Amino acid sequence: MQISGVSTSSSIPMDRTRSTQAGKVSSDAAVLKFSADSFSSLVQEAGQMPEVRTDLVEAFRSRIQSGNYPTQETIAGLANLIGPSIVQQAKAGSSSK
Repeated sequence: MQISGVSTSSSIPMDRTRSTQAGKVSSDAAVLKFSADSFSSLVQEAGQMPEVRTDLVEAFRSRIQSGNYPTQETIAGLANLIGPSIVQQAKAGSSSK
């Protein structure tokens, strides 16, 4: 999805306040600004997105709750995908010292 047509005509503040370990209050904030046409376009695009596949959600929920997920094949596949990246990052980190 691509978001375009951002302007300063409207804004929606989104704030989140949290306490830190030291007891100090920290605040994260983001402000979205867009025109009415841009918002309408976003709503239309969101309406075209596929619906949630509840059959798949329920199947995976059941597998997770029964302890049958992730499978050994899934774990091995993830290790094969991210392993080389971790090794590369480790090499880059040790060469910069």
